[in-house]
Amino acid sequence: MRRITGLKDLHFITFCCYQRRPLLGSPRSRNVVIEILREVRARYGFSLIGYVIMPERVHLLISESPSVLPAKVVQVFKQRVSRRMRGRKRTNAHQLALAFPEARPELRRFWQRRYYDFNVHSRNKLWEKLEYMHANPVKERLVRHPRDWPWSSWSFYETGEGLLKIDLV
Repeated sequence: MRRITGLKDLHFITFCCYQRRPLLGSPRSRNVVIEILREVRARYGFSLIGYVIMPERVHLLISESPSVLPAKVVQVFKQRVSRRMRGRKRTNAHQLALAFPEARPELRRFWQRRYYDFNVHSRNKLWEKLEYMHANPVKERLVRHPRDWPWSSWSFYETGEGLLKIDLV
C-alpha cells in the first residue's frame, strides 16, 4: 500500500486486532486504548480530529505530526497498547518478555500487521469519515445511538465533552 504524506492532509487510519478478534471487547481495554492515544498524541503533537474504538478495530482521523510520519505514530501506539494489554514491559532494548498461554498459541500478535491510511483532503471527506466512524457502534449493534458509545469523538462534537479533547478543524 502506498502512503502519501507531507501534503498536510488529514489521515483516516484504520487498524484491526489480530484475526479481527474482539481484543478490545471490554470497557477496561478500550479505556487503555484511550489513555495510550492521549499519551502518544502528547508525545508527537498531532491533531486528533476524530476516533472510535471498536471491539476489534480502531479508527483515527489525525493530522500529520510535525516530528514523525503517521506510520511511526501508528507503530508506537500499537506497541504500547499491545504491551499494556499483555501486562508486560520491555526486558531489554531488543526483546520483549511476552507470555502466551499454551492453550492459545494462535494469539502470537495483538494487532494485524498492516493498517489502512486514507488521505482526507476536503471538508466533504472529513465529514464523511467522521460520520462513518461515529455510526460504527450503531451499525455493529453495540448501541442504539452514537451518544451511548463513550469511546468515540461523537460526544465531543455534540456536547464539547468526551474522553478525549478533539482538535476542531
